[in-house]
Amino acid sequence: MKAIAKIIVILVLITVSLTAFSQRKISGVVYNDGKPAAGILVEDHRSRESFFTGFDGYYELEVSDRSRFIRFTFLDNSKRVNVEEIESDVFNYSFDGSEIPDGNEDAGAILKTLEELQRDGDRDFLNNYSLYREFFRQGDFKAAMPYWRTVYETYPKSTVNIYQDGLRMMESQMEKAFDAPTQIAYLDTMMMIYDKRIRLLGSKGELMGRKADAFLRSILNLNLSERELREQMLRGYEFTVEAIEENGIETEPAVIVLYMQSTRRLFAFNEFSQAVVLENFENAMELLNQQTLNEDLSESALQAIPLVEQIIESSGALDCPAMVNLYEPKFRDNPSDIDEIKKMLRMFRRYDCDNPLVIELSETLYRLEPSPEAAFNMARMFITRNEYQRAYEYYKEAYNSDAPDVQRAVYYYEAAGLALQEGNLKQSRDYLKEATKLRNNYCEAYMLLGEVYAQASRDYSEDAFERSTVYWVAVDYFERAAQNENCRTDAVNRVNTYKNYFPVRDEVFFRGLTEGASHQVGGWINETTKVRVRAQ
Repeated sequence: MKAIAKIIVILVLITVSLTAFSQRKISGVVYNDGKPAAGILVEDHRSRESFFTGFDGYYELEVSDRSRFIRFTFLDNSKRVNVEEIESDVFNYSFDGSEIPDGNEDAGAILKTLEELQRDGDRDFLNNYSLYREFFRQGDFKAAMPYWRTVYETYPKSTVNIYQDGLRMMESQMEKAFDAPTQIAYLDTMMMIYDKRIRLLGSKGELMGRKADAFLRSILNLNLSERELREQMLRGYEFTVEAIEENGIETEPAVIVLYMQSTRRLFAFNEFSQAVVLENFENAMELLNQQTLNEDLSESALQAIPLVEQIIESSGALDCPAMVNLYEPKFRDNPSDIDEIKKMLRMFRRYDCDNPLVIELSETLYRLEPSPEAAFNMARMFITRNEYQRAYEYYKEAYNSDAPDVQRAVYYYEAAGLALQEGNLKQSRDYLKEATKLRNNYCEAYMLLGEVYAQASRDYSEDAFERSTVYWVAVDYFERAAQNENCRTDAVNRVNTYKNYFPVRDEVFFRGLTEGASHQVGGWINETTKVRVRAQ
């Protein structure tokens, strides 16, 4: 019993001892010759915790209460600072003992432009600038670095070249580094270069987007653990948010895609909830839809929209229950906000969510603003209730409106889908013809036309050969749809399927027809097509 009691006492003492050793975070900037020092290894002597400083000299270290000192090492020269002398958790250190700057980031810098420096004949600038540029052009970044550093620190407003070249050199060094701390140190330096350029030369909106792109692109190629990647991804996401807040509708579509890519990754890391992902998707789509109306941004925005849709669909965050949970409280809080109701209905419509909330939203919107879009939503609502005649009435109101042609085409297309569902092939064909008049490249409408004619072949004639000729018309429309990359894969598959229903060569010859010749398919179809034969 005494032995057991002794063991228990020892275990308690060990536990108390271990809990006493807490961690303390110390951070700051290391200086050398009065300037932030890069490449300084900062270590806690009682653990493996270490940090390589970037070009901004910054370090951050978890220090044990058992530690007696922190070691600062540059090349083969090490110096120690006793932890008990470090009273604050922010500790700036001068490696060579020189005076630490007073906090003014540009203290001592000569804030003149290239033209002013050339006019003044500043020999120090001209010598350092010409030497660094010459070595840089030769690809000798190691030789260029000290001269570049002098220009960067002393003449930071001289030319944009020092920032562009600095980024390239730091990226090159980062790619050569093997360990994550060193890689992150160089990446931090790149971010500092962006920040300094923004502070001194402006163009914050444009450069924040580039900064976010450079950061997110880089971290995916670093040797980071999952925890480190999660932390850095969150940092890169904040860069995209800052860029979007700065630029608004002028944000580059590529940055909006980055915003959603980082959102998806952070959702996968359990950093973001479904609600955050959906809200970010809403924000992204709203910006991109606005940009489609901007002549300068429309092409890029139209390319970005399907990418953002792919990102949200692959995220696993998008489902009807999540959208209901997100939107219903918003609707209850402000049931008269027309713009919000429209946004909600577009989201529900995009993912075919059938829910009582959708019906309520549709009815509310139509009551508040009986617009073409509201009529369209009402049509969809009546479809969910199997009240097809009422649905047709609202479709008619929508496609006969003064809405933009691209929207009216969608209204015709959906009405055609309802008609096809009811087996009214001719009516479906007529709606689709109207849709393609309004939107010539509407590949989904051409796909549906092909399906209409493929179904029409069954009842076209009692003659098997004549029925097979209808597949020529169907394939014509699938081939038309295949011209658009959004439908190409499905359209080619349909062509390959329905080619098997073409008549054989002997039958075509017996009917007096010539392969490749023009042929009229009559009746309500009334289409001119081309004679084709089934592959043997």
